[in-house]
Formats: sequence, structure tokens, C-alpha cells
Amino acid sequence: MAWTTVALRGRGEALDLLREVRELTDSPRLHALSRVQEAVVHVSLSDWREALTALAHVDDTSMALLTPRERTAALLNGGLSHLSLLELDQARAQLQEALDTAVAERVPEQEFKARHNLGCLEFYAGNLPGAISLMRSADEVDAPVARARAKQDLAQVLLESGLLRQARQTLLGALDEARDEQLALEEADIRLDLAACSLVEGDFAAARRELGAAIRIYRTRGADGRQRSTSLLRAAVDLGDGRVPRGIDTLLVPWLGTGRPVTSEERLAVRIHAETLLLRGDVAGAAYAAKPLRGAAHQGLAAAMHDRLLFAKVAAAQGDSRGARREVHASARQLGRRQAPTQSLEVRAALALHGRRLSEFDLGDALASGSARRIFDSVERWRAISHRLPPVRAPLDPDTSALMAQLRQTRLQLGSTAAGEDEVTLRSRVASLEGRIAERDWSTSAPTVGNPADHPDERTGRHDVGHVAGHRGGAGAAAAFTRTRAVLGARDEVALVLFAHAGEQYSLEVGAQRRSRVRHLGSVTAVTVLADRLVRDLRAHAFASVNPALAAAVGRAVDASLAELDRAVLGDLSLPRGSGVVVAPSRALASVPWTALPRLAGRPVTVAASLTRWATPQPPAGGPTTVASLAGPGLRRAVDEAGDIAAAWGARSASTPNGTDDSRALIGALAGDTVVHVAAHGTHEPQNPFFSSLHLADGPVFAHELPRPLRSRHVVLSACDVGQSDLRPGDEPFGLTAALLSLGARSVVAAVAPVADEVAALAMVDYHRQLSVGVPAARALATAVTEHPGARSFCLFGADWATPPTSV
Repeated sequence: MAWTTVALRGRGEALDLLREVRELTDSPRLHALSRVQEAVVHVSLSDWREALTALAHVDDTSMALLTPRERTAALLNGGLSHLSLLELDQARAQLQEALDTAVAERVPEQEFKARHNLGCLEFYAGNLPGAISLMRSADEVDAPVARARAKQDLAQVLLESGLLRQARQTLLGALDEARDEQLALEEADIRLDLAACSLVEGDFAAARRELGAAIRIYRTRGADGRQRSTSLLRAAVDLGDGRVPRGIDTLLVPWLGTGRPVTSEERLAVRIHAETLLLRGDVAGAAYAAKPLRGAAHQGLAAAMHDRLLFAKVAAAQGDSRGARREVHASARQLGRRQAPTQSLEVRAALALHGRRLSEFDLGDALASGSARRIFDSVERWRAISHRLPPVRAPLDPDTSALMAQLRQTRLQLGSTAAGEDEVTLRSRVASLEGRIAERDWSTSAPTVGNPADHPDERTGRHDVGHVAGHRGGAGAAAAFTRTRAVLGARDEVALVLFAHAGEQYSLEVGAQRRSRVRHLGSVTAVTVLADRLVRDLRAHAFASVNPALAAAVGRAVDASLAELDRAVLGDLSLPRGSGVVVAPSRALASVPWTALPRLAGRPVTVAASLTRWATPQPPAGGPTTVASLAGPGLRRAVDEAGDIAAAWGARSASTPNGTDDSRALIGALAGDTVVHVAAHGTHEPQNPFFSSLHLADGPVFAHELPRPLRSRHVVLSACDVGQSDLRPGDEPFGLTAALLSLGARSVVAAVAPVADEVAALAMVDYHRQLSVGVPAARALATAVTEHPGARSFCLFGADWATPPTSV
């Protein structure tokens, strides 16, 4: 009755019932049970200290009177309370004992809870892959338990991992379950996390709606502590919107002056206090208020980066520009250290979400300085940090490989079935398989060695809980401006660095023999419209090729779109005769066919997500150059194209393409051959880029299952669309091309729009003929596109590459 009462009428009446139990009996066992249940009531309302106080009445003698299930319940609630107070050692001991007891006594409901809460503990300890793995293993336990709360916890881990879309989807599923089960408090808690998602997205109105709904539920249930916590979050939303929250001084009274902040709510209160003072212009007060946040242990990356941003803003307001930059530099290094341990390309890239506000601050400061060097350093510091990490090396486990095989077959069935109920079933199965594969990928981490505590944060001397041993270096240092200019001069190239700030698009031109120049190109929206129109026109032109009159009309539209984008982005850019161009695109321009722009036509062009990666010298060849040339089904010229390319390389290619190459052939080639060419259909999945694929004899081959790492240095994808990338915060590219580069390929040639089969076959054969005699990839592609204009959707991504001279 107490548990039901707290949900229906609040805590007061529930605790009265439990006191009545103790008054009605002298039974030590029932006294102990009432205390365990009292702790459950407090836990349901997030009053962790009160829960531990109740459990303190249950000593070892009393515990011996309880059944295994009851003992496990006490351990679970004690462990959860310690965990919420960030007392991780005590939490781990109690939760592990609860798990051992539940497994030994075969109590699946409690096994589920223990595994899940241990996953929450790994989340607090900064081990995101471990958290997802444990939560996934909990979800596989066959137990009749309500899972809304578990889904909410998983969503928090996904949000901390930067997987914002997946976090929101998980929360919406949890919200439906909470409503179905009439779990009002759980519904309110889920709304808090939905508000957090909206806050990350900058949708302050949606965040306020969710918080208002949560407060109404807490008020009716007597959850005063949670109501106050929600008011704190609402104040954070107001600050994010640039205004001082109403009644903030009164609201903060319970949290301030209580000593060093420990819990996430206490730290949030301190942060809100400092930000409020800063917004009011009390810089000295803000600096003093922010001091307790220094070196906070056991907080997530999002909170740590928020603290760094606050410190940087305070330093800037004090006129300490060097101090502000130190905070920015330290935060970028911290982000790299958090990205390094995960062996998931998706999580590595997604974690950059938490650096977004710091990179905006950094870039705004650099733009205000007017210094080309500082602007370059700022852009490169945050851009594609994951591409500066060592390639992931953890191979797919057998279970994931089996899921990939199932997904491949289901996709094949979906492509051959008629619309109807079967199609709905197959689409549902595809979504389920992709979800399971993605979760397994997110939970993959590198093996750890040594003790993470051996590597303290370099500025505070405190331990970075997200840092895993074996990755103490994190990402490599960003390329210095002077060194980049030197490399450009040595290679006779000019760099065009495109970046956005506060909704405006800019370019930075960098060369060895010229003064660097920053240009404002207009609004990001206007540039995005031009880029999207060009890609649409290119797609239409490829499909209009069978009708000469239509192709000519659409071709004129393509030329007009190219000319307009050229004027908007390149402006009055003048390039030395014969020089190459390196383009580092921003999000709005990630899928532009740069080789097709009029002023870049005929020039060697390389598209680099990171100039740091581009400028890194090519490692020495490990053995002779070998070539694999593969062909997929369904393309009339694919087999001829692959065969002619194999012939162009002669003895270095052992390929005999016949259109039956399958996923094993491609994976084997990428793991063993220097150059890999694939002539096949391709698909770019904008909503789920790491399920972009190449279509071979046994079905699609996905980015998720590529070898880790690749041996291939140069990969050519003669397939439609797979050159497209979806850039997320931090200008981290997502897609098949980005995956190949992240896994160790030096460069990738791919198309950002469809290319007619005949044109692709002719252009790619000519390209490989030049490549095979030592012509660098960028120049070889420029020549091939000049001779075959229909192939202008092909771009060279990553860095230039050439066959080592000894093997030509």
C-alpha cells in the first residue's frame, strides 16, 4: 500500500503507513522490511540521503531475516542511492552483491535491475561503451519489469555520447510506456530529459513546455525535491536563452553555501549562480562563484565542457584573453581524450556535439581578432577531431557479424518484395536489426591497460573520469598555421577553409606565397540553398541522360547552378596557374562536387575534412602495391569497367571481375590490398549514415562492417551518392567515405551525386591508367573529369595519394 500510495497521494501518507507497520508489530523482520520499503519511497523521489538513512536501520542481523529477493532489493536501493550521490565505490560493492545474489537465486527481475544500475555506474564513471554494454545485457534479461526507467537511463547515456536523435527516440518510447503503465513520476522524469535534448538543440520553447509539464506532475505527487530540481533546469533554459531567470536568488538558496558541490544538481546550481552574475555584469562575483566547479570529479563530458565554457567566459570578461584561450585549448584536448577510448566511429564523431558551444566561443573570439592565424587555428582545433585519432582496431565480434548477415539478407528481400504486409514486416525487421547492430557498435571500446588514475588532468591535477588508460594522448595536435602554409607551398596548392559562425558563412584562403584572407560569404541558409540546388540538378541530369533534349535542358540548369555557387563561394578568388586546391568544407557545403566548379575545373582538387590529416606525410609503403578491382551486380558496364582497371594495373592486380564479387571479397580486399576499386550500386543513408552501403552479389556491404583498420591506402567507389557526408557538430563527417578515411585509408574517390554508368566506366578507367604510372590522384582525377565532364560528381576525399615510385 505504501508504494501505491506514494504514486497516488504523495510521500507523506506513504511514510505514515510504514510507521504504522512498525507500531503494530515487534517483529524484527517486519521492521526491517518497512525500512527497506521506506528507502524505496525515498528513492522514487530522488531523496538519496533519506534512503540511506532508512537502510542504516537494517543491520546485518536484520538482513539475515530477509529472503534473498528482499535482501537484493535493499542492496539495489542502497547501491542506487550511493550512485546518485557519486559514491561510486560503495555503489559498485552493493550493486555487484545484488547482481550475484539475483543470479544465484534466479530472480530475473532483480538481475535486470542490478545489471542496469551497474551500467548507470559506468556512465557516471565516464565509461560510455561499458554503460551501453551493461544496459544492453540487462535488456536481454527475460524479466517481467516495467522498462520505462531503464530506457530513460539509456537515453541519458546516448545523449552523453552525443547521439541526440537516438536519445530522443528512446525517450519518446519510454514516455509511451510510462503513460501505458500510469507511472506519473517516471513520465515527469522522462520529460526532464526531453527538455535536456531540446536545450542541446537550442529549442528553448520546447524545453520550457516539457519542464512545465514535469513540475505539474511533481506538485500533485508531493515530490518537492524533484520540483526544486526542475526549477533549476528551467533557470538553466532561461540562461541559455540569454536572460536572467526570475526569482533566481531565492531559488538558489537551498543549494548555495553548503560546501563543495558534489551531486549534479549542486553543480548545476553553482553554475547557474556564476552565469547569472556574469549576465548581470558582476565579473568578480562570477569568478568567485565558479571556483567550486574546478576539478569536479565524476561528471559527464557535457557538464565538464559547460564548466570549461564558463571559465573561458569569465576569463574573457576579466580581460584575460590568454586565460580564456587556455580553457578552450584544454577543453579541445579533453574532448579528444573522451573520443579516443571508444571503438565506435559513430560515437567518436557524435561526441563532438559537446564541444559545439566552446568552438563557437573560440571562433567568435578569433573572428573578432581579425587574425587569419587565429581563425585557422580555431577552425582546425575543433574540426574533425576524430580524424586525428588512431584508427579503430576492435574487430566485429561474431554476434555482430551474424546480425550484419541477417540485415544483408533482409535488405535483399526488401528490395525484391512487392508492397504490402510483407514489406511492412521486412522494414520493421531492418529497423530492429540496425538498432541492435548500432547498440553493439556504440558499446565497443578499446582494451584498457594499467590504471586510469595514473593520468591526471594536466591543469587541475585531478583525474579525468572519461579518460581510459592506453589513450592518454587522445587526438593528435591540430596542424599549425605556419606548418600548413609550408606544406601548401611544397605541394604547390592553396587551401580554402570554409566555416560558419552565428548563422553566417565564411571562407579563409591560405597559401604559401600570398596573404591569407577571410571573406564573408553571406548567410548559411543562402549558401545551403545553392548547394542543395546543385546536387538536385546533378541528380536530375544523370537520370535525364537517356533523353537528349531533356539532358541538354537539365545540363543548362546544372551549369547555371555551378556558376552561381562558384560566384557565391569562390568570389574573386584568384589562383596561381596550375596550382592545386585543398577544400575544407563546412556543414552546408559538405556534398558539393568541387571538381565541377568553373574556376576549379581542370585543377587538382582535394576535399579534406581536416587539414591536419591532409598535411600528415604519407607513411612509407609496407610492401609492393597490390590492386583489387571488384564489380557488383545490376550495372551493365561494371564488369567491363573493373576488368579494364585490373588490366591497367597489370601484374599488380590479381582481379578477374565477373560481377559475382560479394561482401567477403570487398572486406578481404580492403584488409589486404593497397588500391581497391569498386564498380557497384551504392546508397547513402542520410538518417543513418553508417548504414550507407555498396551493393555486391550477396547484398549490401555496410560502413559498420569494414575492416578495422584498413590496409588499403587508396579506395575508389564508382558508385552513386556514396561521396556524400552528413556533417554534425564539430564538422565531423558521417558516411561511407568518412568511415573509410577514419579506418585508415589515405584517400577515397567517390561521387556526391549519380553518374551515368557509361560515363563512370570510361572516366574511371582513364583515371586508373594515369594512377598506375605514378600520376598523383588529384591530378589524375582532374584530367579524367576534364575529358569526361559527365563524371564531375567524383571528388577526391582525404589527402592526395600516388603509387610509390619503386612500384611504378
